[in-house]
Amino acid sequence: MTRKEFLSNTALAGLGLATLPAIISCMPQRMLYQPLELASGGDLKTVRGNVSRYTNKGGTVGIFETKEGFVVVDSQFPDSIQPVLDGISAKGKPVLYLLNTHHHGDHTSGNIAFKDQKIKVVAHSRVPELQRLAAEKSNKLTEQRYATELFDETLAIDLGREKIRAYHFGNGHTFGDAIYHFEKDNIVHMGDLMFINMIPVYRTPDGSDSRSWIKVLEKALETFSDDTQFIFGHAPTPELATGTKENLREMINFLEASNTFMLKALAEGKSTEQLLKEHAYIPEFENRKTPERFAGFLTELRKTLES
Repeated sequence: MTRKEFLSNTALAGLGLATLPAIISCMPQRMLYQPLELASGGDLKTVRGNVSRYTNKGGTVGIFETKEGFVVVDSQFPDSIQPVLDGISAKGKPVLYLLNTHHHGDHTSGNIAFKDQKIKVVAHSRVPELQRLAAEKSNKLTEQRYATELFDETLAIDLGREKIRAYHFGNGHTFGDAIYHFEKDNIVHMGDLMFINMIPVYRTPDGSDSRSWIKVLEKALETFSDDTQFIFGHAPTPELATGTKENLREMINFLEASNTFMLKALAEGKSTEQLLKEHAYIPEFENRKTPERFAGFLTELRKTLES
């Protein structure tokens, strides 16, 4: 290289370094928004980026803000979701999507509070019928709003620079369990596939199956990265409503221990009543001691493992 070429290349390199900050400043930057302000009720906390979780009455709600509007996961009840809707209204943006994780009333009863008919309500394809049957039993057919954007296995929601992907890995808690991944912030809303430090709601007619539930959680572990943050359907305190893969593994261990516990009881010919006299929780899982739910859990678990 000649001296002239060296000086020319050095000058160009210097120009590139000098202009690099200007180039970077012109690149589109992702906007991070301030959390909603709630006038009353509930506990709201940012999980990461533009995804927050809201606990009040019923299942944990996920809230995602974009430039164009909001995406809300689950709706609790009309009164308990109203503070969220008021906070969204104060920001002057619409709700674009309402995503339901499954059909249970503490996750869908508030659907009707989303008045704008342009909102796209998303759920697994089994959810509307399961929701209708549950509403019929409780005489609340006129108080429902059903999902119309349905999927069987996966669904991609494209919001420009923001992407959400819905997954159905099979039945665990219900026949219509959906998982929602906010890809840019790497947050996954697990719905009631995840209960922390409590006995899960377990109803075989709704699709609860401990064996399949384990496989669904294992699929989630395979699908999402170690950096993923998870929102859980239920926790005894708001602070426990989010977590990591370690929590999913603990849930798997609990379900496996529950299966082993019940299979041993079946082999020994023990009734559920005998088990309840001998035990107040699944052995080694005192953290999931939920007295008011334990009898029902064992009764329904027995149906699964006897079939």
